[in-house]
Amino acid sequence: MTSPPITAESVLFHGIPHAASVSELARCLHEHDVEHFVLRRAPMVTTVLRSTALREVTTAMDRLLQMDLGRLCVEGWRRYDRLRGAAMRTRSGGSEQVELLEHEVTQTYSPHLEVTVDGTRVGELDLELRVALLLRPLTATVRGGLLVALGPGDCTATASVAAAEIGDIMRREHKLPVATLVDLRRPIPLVRREDDPPTVRMNRANPAPNRRPAGAAVTPES
Repeated sequence: MTSPPITAESVLFHGIPHAASVSELARCLHEHDVEHFVLRRAPMVTTVLRSTALREVTTAMDRLLQMDLGRLCVEGWRRYDRLRGAAMRTRSGGSEQVELLEHEVTQTYSPHLEVTVDGTRVGELDLELRVALLLRPLTATVRGGLLVALGPGDCTATASVAAAEIGDIMRREHKLPVATLVDLRRPIPLVRREDDPPTVRMNRANPAPNRRPAGAAVTPES
């Protein structure tokens, strides 16, 4: 049976069912009066409109929290010089053990949310989700340009939600083994092979208005 991926939701609401986590998220947003800030420019605010705004923000934030932290970790490792070097050297055969020092992989999403009723915009809010993975020293095995195994090691995952004009809304962390974060039942490519199709890059100069992801970044080892 396939284990579900570790997500930002798993960090913020560890060990509780999805429906309960959505309710907890809505409660936390309400405690910070998010619906008031969303509708601060609306000409008239009713109880129904407040409820609708809170529900829409909660739904949008819940979708964002489904980001797979294992994939984020791998994207960061593809920028890690030691792993990239080992992958390049072993592409035509052989394997290497790579000692990974303590390092951090981070990603930030900054969606701009708009709430509409019957096609009319009644409110907006700029949110921010930041995820940081602090990985303790561990050993990685690279074979044929692929990540094939990881030694014992821990990761501290931190997720935080904030909003413009409100500040921090929630921030939590969860410690877990790296082996549960990254699925290695299939080897993971660390570099693009010569016969792979070309990578398609999105033009980030004009991001979609509801999602502006920043690329995964790795803090170099000291």
